[in-house]
Amino acid sequence: MSHTVIIGGGIIGGSILYHLYKNGYTGKTTVIERKSQLSQESTSLSAGGFRNIWSTKVNLKLTNYSIEAFKMFKEELGENIGFEQIGYLFTYYEEGFEAIKKFKPELDKNNVRTELLKPEEIKRYVPGFIPTIDHIDKEENEILKMREIAGGLFGPDCGMFNPTSASNRYFEYSKEKNPQKIEIKLNAEVKKILFSGNKTIGVELTDNTIIEGDTVILAAGAFSGDLLKKSVNNEEYWIPIVPWKRMLFTVKMPHIENFEKIPMTIIDNGVYFHPEKSNLLVGRADPLQPFGYDYKPEPAYYEEQMNYYMAARIPGMDHCRIISNQSMWGGLYEHNTQDKNGIIGFHSDLENLFIATGFSGHGVMEAPAIGLSASEMILDKTYKTIPEVNDLAFERFRKNQLIKETIVI
Repeated sequence: MSHTVIIGGGIIGGSILYHLYKNGYTGKTTVIERKSQLSQESTSLSAGGFRNIWSTKVNLKLTNYSIEAFKMFKEELGENIGFEQIGYLFTYYEEGFEAIKKFKPELDKNNVRTELLKPEEIKRYVPGFIPTIDHIDKEENEILKMREIAGGLFGPDCGMFNPTSASNRYFEYSKEKNPQKIEIKLNAEVKKILFSGNKTIGVELTDNTIIEGDTVILAAGAFSGDLLKKSVNNEEYWIPIVPWKRMLFTVKMPHIENFEKIPMTIIDNGVYFHPEKSNLLVGRADPLQPFGYDYKPEPAYYEEQMNYYMAARIPGMDHCRIISNQSMWGGLYEHNTQDKNGIIGFHSDLENLFIATGFSGHGVMEAPAIGLSASEMILDKTYKTIPEVNDLAFERFRKNQLIKETIVI
C-alpha cells in the first residue's frame, strides 16, 4: 500500500489531504506538524481575507474556484467557516487607476466581477473617506507623501472567512472518513527530507524517527525553503522561499456611522483594514522588514506609521487605538523572492517530492484549488480542472519563466 507524507499541518496540507481521499487515493498518509495543534502557524495568523482580483491568470483561476468552494464549505464538510462576501475595495493614485482600468477587461474575461469607482463614489462604501489631500497638513504630508485618490476598484465577490476553522475541518473530516489510513503526528518536526540518490524516500524527524513514504508533500509554509536546504546540498534544487513577518493589529472601531459595514479596504501605502466583529483588523506589509523567523508585533509601527495614513484619509480614524497587547500579532509569509507566487508540482530533479508552498500571502484564499490541483497531479499526473497551475511548477525558475504577481498587499 502506498504511503504519503505531508509536511505541514496548515490549510494547504489539510486541503491536499482532503482532496486526495475525495478523489480516490486509497493509501496511507502521515501528516507531520511541529506544533501541538494543527493550523496554528500562518493559517491562524493570517488576515482571513479572500479575493479574486489578481494580475495573473493562474491566480484568477485558483481564487475563482476557491471562493465557490468556500461558499459551499458548510454543505460539503459540515462546518461554518464564517464565509462572508463583504467585498474588497482598492484605492489608487492616478497611474495605478489608469493601469487597473486597462486591466479590467482581463478581469471581466475571467469572470471576476468588479466595479470601477470615481473618487467621490468611494465614500458609498467607506463613510468619511476623503479622496483629496487639501485637508492634510502640508508639513505632515511631506512625510506621508499622500496624493489624491484617482479612483477605486470594488470586488463584490471578495470577503472574509475563518481559515483556522476551514483548515481544522479538512483534517477532521478526512480522519473521520479514513480513520485507519491517516495518522496525524503533532509536536513532530521534520529534521530533513530523505533521499536515495535523487528519489524521495521519506523524512527524518528531530527525534531521529524515520517515516518512509512513496510521496512526500512539502507544505511547510515559511519553513519550506530552509527545510529543503537542510535536506539537499545542491543549490540548484532549492526553492526561493523565505520567512517574512507580517503584523496585524485589532483596533477600536472609529466613531463613524455605518463603518462596521465597510469592505476590506486598501488605502495609501498599502494600509488595509476590515471589520472584525465590533472592531477593526488592520495590517500593512512593511517593505523594510528583514527576512527571518520573527513573530513579535511592534505597536509603534502601527501608531507611528500605519495610523497616520488612516487618520489622514478618514478623519476620525485617529481613535482606532490598539485594544490590548493580546490584540496584535506577527505571522510569517512564505515569501517567494522571485515572483511572489506559489510553487505547485513535483520537483524537477527530486523524484516523488511534491511542492505546495511559497504563496506569499495568498495561500489561505487559494487552498481549495491548491488541494484539488495537487490531488489531480499526484493521482492522475495532470491538472484537469485548472491547467494554468502548470505555470507554477518549480521548472519555471530554471527556464526563467517567472509568473510575476503584481497585485499583492
